[in-house]
Amino acid sequence: PTDGYTPGAPLDRFGRARDRHCRFPGCRRRIPKGGELDHVRRWPDGATAAANLAGFCTANHRGKHQAPGWTYTMPPDGTLTVTTPTGLTAVTETPPY
Repeated sequence: PTDGYTPGAPLDRFGRARDRHCRFPGCRRRIPKGGELDHVRRWPDGATAAANLAGFCTANHRGKHQAPGWTYTMPPDGTLTVTTPTGLTAVTETPPY
């Protein structure tokens, strides 16, 4: 974990290596360099740690913050659950190595 908002270089590398692609359900875009690792549980309520960071492409990262009513949860195993305002749920897991 990192004390601040921005993940340190080792945490950033780990998050990108773990996720490799955007974690939004159905998206296969690459995570851009220099950003787009986002807190699943918003900072400072959630730590800047591997268990609270997920990689998103730019469009889905923006949508995560601008689409009201959507919820994102991620337990320490890295499984990301996205729930729409109507209750539809989609789950993505980290890719196998």
